[in-house]
Amino acid sequence: MKYDASMITLRNIPQLEQLADGKCCRTYVYRFTNPLTEQNVIDQIANSLEKRFTFSKEIYEIPEDVEIYASIFMERLQDHEARVRVLTKQPEEDCVYIFGIYTLPRKIEERFGIVESIQGEQRETWIKVK
Repeated sequence: MKYDASMITLRNIPQLEQLADGKCCRTYVYRFTNPLTEQNVIDQIANSLEKRFTFSKEIYEIPEDVEIYASIFMERLQDHEARVRVLTKQPEEDCVYIFGIYTLPRKIEERFGIVESIQGEQRETWIKVK
């Protein structure tokens, strides 16, 4: 496959925040075409989106198995808008970063309906049509 500059997509990725409890966080603002459900339902769905990454010592030739955990918190801001926070232990690992910008937007859309924008950018910037 040949690549050219038209294939590059720039995204407004939020800065990594260092929290007081030693965790790292990136906070995204999602806007949906449909109104969001109540916060308690959002909390349950956000919990189901949490992700564990396991790296085997045999496969990756490291001293011991490593487990990396990304937790998701969503806060309903308005009927159509939510703040989505992806937290991990400090420092943020590549797998969590990639999960937050590629996999998570699609999973959120599956659970909450069509995403209109993320970080003020059109849906197509973040969620590619297959």
